Amino acid sequence: MRRQVPLILCFAFGIVMALTEFSPHPFSQWLNEEIIDWTLVIGPFALVLAVATLVQSHWTRIRRRSEYWQYSFLVFIGMAAMVLIGIPLGQRHEAFVWLFRYAQVPMDATMFSLLAFFIASAAYRAFRARTLEATLLLAAALIVMIGNAPVGDLIWNTIIPFEDNLPSTARQWILDNPNLSARRGIILGISLGVISQSIRIILGIERSYLGGVEGD
Repeated sequence: MRRQVPLILCFAFGIVMALTEFSPHPFSQWLNEEIIDWTLVIGPFALVLAVATLVQSHWTRIRRRSEYWQYSFLVFIGMAAMVLIGIPLGQRHEAFVWLFRYAQVPMDATMFSLLAFFIASAAYRAFRARTLEATLLLAAALIVMIGNAPVGDLIWNTIIPFEDNLPSTARQWILDNPNLSARRGIILGISLGVISQSIRIILGIERSYLGGVEGD
Protein backbone atom coordinates (compact mmCIF):
# COMPACT_ATOMS: atom_id res chain seq x y z
CA MET A 1 0.00 0.00 0.00
CA ARG A 2 2.93 2.32 0.68
CA ARG A 3 3.90 2.21 -2.98
CA GLN A 4 0.33 2.37 -4.32
CA VAL A 5 -0.33 5.93 -3.09
CA PRO A 6 2.41 7.56 -5.25
CA LEU A 7 1.26 5.50 -8.23
CA ILE A 8 -2.36 6.65 -7.78
CA LEU A 9 -1.33 10.29 -7.38
CA CYS A 10 0.95 10.10 -10.42
CA PHE A 11 -1.82 8.56 -12.52
CA ALA A 12 -4.43 11.09 -11.38
CA PHE A 13 -2.30 14.20 -11.84
CA GLY A 14 -0.86 12.94 -15.11
CA ILE A 15 -4.29 12.37 -16.62
CA VAL A 16 -5.66 15.67 -15.28
CA MET A 17 -2.73 17.74 -16.54
CA ALA A 18 -2.90 16.06 -19.95
CA LEU A 19 -6.63 16.79 -20.24
CA THR A 20 -6.29 20.43 -19.16
CA GLU A 21 -3.86 21.07 -22.03
CA PHE A 22 -6.55 20.11 -24.56
CA SER A 23 -9.60 21.67 -22.89
CA PRO A 24 -10.46 25.38 -23.30
CA HIS A 25 -13.02 25.28 -20.48
CA PRO A 26 -12.43 27.96 -17.77
CA PHE A 27 -12.48 25.33 -15.03
CA SER A 28 -9.81 23.37 -16.85
CA GLN A 29 -7.61 26.45 -17.15
CA TRP A 30 -8.17 27.30 -13.49
CA LEU A 31 -7.25 23.76 -12.45
CA ASN A 32 -4.10 23.91 -14.55
CA GLU A 33 -2.99 27.17 -12.95
CA GLU A 34 -3.87 25.88 -9.47
CA ILE A 35 -1.74 22.75 -9.91
CA ILE A 36 1.16 24.85 -11.22
CA ASP A 37 0.89 27.08 -8.13
CA TRP A 38 1.05 24.00 -5.92
CA THR A 39 4.08 22.85 -7.88
CA LEU A 40 5.80 26.14 -7.05
CA VAL A 41 4.96 25.58 -3.38
CA ILE A 42 6.41 22.05 -3.44
CA GLY A 43 9.57 23.27 -5.19
CA PRO A 44 11.26 24.67 -2.04
CA PHE A 45 10.74 21.34 -0.26
CA ALA A 46 12.49 19.61 -3.16
CA LEU A 47 15.33 22.12 -2.75
CA VAL A 48 15.62 21.20 0.92
CA LEU A 49 15.84 17.52 0.01
CA ALA A 50 18.49 18.31 -2.62
CA VAL A 51 20.59 20.24 -0.10
CA ALA A 52 20.21 17.46 2.48
CA THR A 53 21.30 14.89 -0.11
CA LEU A 54 24.31 17.01 -1.05
CA VAL A 55 25.35 17.39 2.58
CA GLN A 56 24.88 13.69 3.24
CA SER A 57 26.90 12.76 0.15
CA HIS A 58 29.87 14.96 1.04
CA TRP A 59 29.74 14.01 4.69
CA THR A 60 29.94 10.35 3.65
CA ARG A 61 32.98 11.17 1.49
CA ILE A 62 34.68 12.83 4.46
CA ARG A 63 33.83 10.02 6.85
CA ARG A 64 35.08 7.33 4.46
CA ARG A 65 38.13 9.35 3.39
CA SER A 66 37.23 8.86 -0.28
CA GLU A 67 39.38 10.22 -3.08
CA TYR A 68 39.68 14.03 -2.91
CA TRP A 69 37.59 14.07 0.25
CA GLN A 70 39.31 17.27 1.36
CA TYR A 71 37.40 19.26 -1.26
CA SER A 72 34.14 18.39 0.46
CA PHE A 73 35.12 20.84 3.21
CA LEU A 74 35.18 23.58 0.58
CA VAL A 75 31.60 22.69 -0.34
CA PHE A 76 30.49 23.07 3.27
CA ILE A 77 32.43 26.31 3.72
CA GLY A 78 30.93 27.82 0.56
CA MET A 79 27.39 26.77 1.47
CA ALA A 80 27.73 28.08 5.02
CA ALA A 81 29.19 31.42 3.88
CA MET A 82 26.46 32.09 1.32
CA VAL A 83 23.65 31.02 3.67
CA LEU A 84 24.93 32.92 6.72
CA ILE A 85 25.40 36.07 4.69
CA GLY A 86 22.44 35.81 2.31
CA ILE A 87 19.66 35.01 4.80
CA PRO A 88 20.21 37.66 7.51
CA LEU A 89 21.73 40.40 5.33
CA GLY A 90 19.88 39.80 2.05
CA GLN A 91 20.99 39.09 -1.48
CA ARG A 92 21.79 42.74 -2.18
CA HIS A 93 24.32 43.06 0.62
CA GLU A 94 27.85 43.99 -0.45
CA ALA A 95 29.38 40.84 1.05
CA PHE A 96 26.91 38.55 -0.72
CA VAL A 97 27.36 40.34 -4.05
CA TRP A 98 31.15 40.27 -3.62
CA LEU A 99 31.17 36.51 -3.01
CA PHE A 100 28.93 35.91 -5.99
CA ARG A 101 30.81 38.23 -8.34
CA TYR A 102 34.40 37.47 -7.35
CA ALA A 103 34.15 33.87 -6.16
CA GLN A 104 31.30 32.00 -7.83
CA VAL A 105 31.37 33.70 -11.24
CA PRO A 106 35.14 33.17 -11.76
CA MET A 107 34.83 29.53 -10.71
CA ASP A 108 31.93 29.03 -13.13
CA ALA A 109 34.00 30.62 -15.88
CA THR A 110 36.91 28.34 -15.03
CA MET A 111 34.73 25.24 -15.22
CA PHE A 112 33.33 26.26 -18.60
CA SER A 113 36.80 27.13 -19.91
CA LEU A 114 37.97 23.61 -19.04
CA LEU A 115 35.17 22.24 -21.21
CA ALA A 116 36.93 23.74 -24.23
CA PHE A 117 39.69 21.13 -23.94
CA PHE A 118 37.17 18.28 -23.76
CA ILE A 119 35.31 19.72 -26.77
CA ALA A 120 38.58 20.01 -28.70
CA SER A 121 39.44 16.40 -27.87
CA ALA A 122 35.99 15.18 -28.92
CA ALA A 123 36.15 17.24 -32.11
CA TYR A 124 39.53 15.74 -32.99
CA ARG A 125 38.13 12.22 -32.64
CA ALA A 126 34.90 13.02 -34.49
CA PHE A 127 36.39 15.04 -37.33
CA ARG A 128 38.94 12.50 -38.52
CA ALA A 129 37.85 12.01 -42.11
CA ARG A 130 37.82 8.22 -42.20
CA THR A 131 34.30 7.88 -43.56
CA LEU A 132 32.04 9.90 -45.83
CA GLU A 133 29.94 11.07 -42.87
CA ALA A 134 33.02 12.24 -40.97
CA THR A 135 34.27 14.07 -44.07
CA LEU A 136 30.94 15.90 -44.46
CA LEU A 137 30.96 16.75 -40.76
CA LEU A 138 34.51 18.10 -41.03
CA ALA A 139 33.70 20.20 -44.10
CA ALA A 140 30.54 21.67 -42.52
CA ALA A 141 32.38 22.45 -39.29
CA LEU A 142 35.18 24.22 -41.13
CA ILE A 143 32.71 26.32 -43.14
CA VAL A 144 30.77 27.31 -40.01
CA MET A 145 33.93 28.17 -38.07
CA ILE A 146 35.34 30.21 -40.96
CA GLY A 147 32.00 32.02 -41.32
CA ASN A 148 31.87 32.85 -37.60
CA ALA A 149 35.50 33.91 -37.10
CA PRO A 150 36.63 37.37 -38.31
CA VAL A 151 39.85 35.80 -39.53
CA GLY A 152 37.74 33.71 -41.92
CA ASP A 153 36.48 36.83 -43.69
CA LEU A 154 40.05 38.12 -43.89
CA ILE A 155 41.31 34.90 -45.43
CA TRP A 156 38.42 34.68 -47.88
CA ASN A 157 38.67 38.34 -48.93
CA THR A 158 42.35 37.80 -49.61
CA ILE A 159 41.64 34.80 -51.87
CA ILE A 160 38.45 36.04 -53.57
CA PRO A 161 38.04 39.76 -52.82
CA PHE A 162 34.87 40.25 -54.92
CA GLU A 163 32.77 37.77 -52.86
CA ASP A 164 32.63 39.44 -49.44
CA ASN A 165 29.60 37.65 -47.97
CA LEU A 166 30.17 34.13 -49.25
CA PRO A 167 31.54 32.64 -45.95
CA SER A 168 28.63 34.10 -43.96
CA THR A 169 26.12 33.01 -46.59
CA ALA A 170 27.46 29.45 -46.65
CA ARG A 171 27.52 29.28 -42.85
CA GLN A 172 23.95 30.54 -42.60
CA TRP A 173 22.76 28.08 -45.27
CA ILE A 174 24.28 25.17 -43.32
CA LEU A 175 22.67 26.37 -40.09
CA ASP A 176 19.24 27.01 -41.66
CA ASN A 177 18.95 23.85 -43.77
CA PRO A 178 20.88 20.63 -42.90
CA ASN A 179 21.59 21.67 -39.31
CA LEU A 180 18.04 22.79 -38.59
CA SER A 181 16.60 19.69 -40.26
CA ALA A 182 18.79 17.42 -38.12
CA ARG A 183 17.89 19.36 -34.98
CA ARG A 184 14.18 19.06 -35.68
CA GLY A 185 14.57 15.34 -36.26
CA ILE A 186 16.40 14.95 -32.95
CA ILE A 187 13.82 17.07 -31.11
CA LEU A 188 11.01 15.00 -32.65
CA GLY A 189 12.69 11.76 -31.53
CA ILE A 190 13.22 13.15 -28.02
CA SER A 191 9.59 14.27 -27.87
CA LEU A 192 8.35 10.81 -28.82
CA GLY A 193 10.64 9.30 -26.18
CA VAL A 194 9.33 11.71 -23.54
CA ILE A 195 5.74 10.88 -24.46
CA SER A 196 6.34 7.13 -24.28
CA GLN A 197 8.19 7.46 -20.98
CA SER A 198 5.42 9.67 -19.57
CA ILE A 199 2.79 7.10 -20.53
CA ARG A 200 4.84 4.39 -18.82
CA ILE A 201 5.07 6.48 -15.65
CA ILE A 202 1.38 7.43 -15.64
CA LEU A 203 0.30 3.81 -16.13
CA GLY A 204 2.66 2.60 -13.39
CA ILE A 205 4.86 0.54 -15.71
CA GLU A 206 7.95 2.64 -14.94
CA ARG A 207 8.45 2.75 -11.15
CA SER A 208 12.13 3.59 -10.81
CA TYR A 209 11.23 7.04 -9.38
CA LEU A 210 9.86 5.27 -6.31
CA GLY A 211 13.29 3.97 -5.39
CA GLY A 212 14.38 0.39 -4.88
CA VAL A 213 14.11 -2.24 -7.58
CA GLU A 214 11.79 -1.55 -10.49
CA GLY A 215 8.69 -3.65 -10.36
CA ASP A 216 8.68 -4.13 -6.57
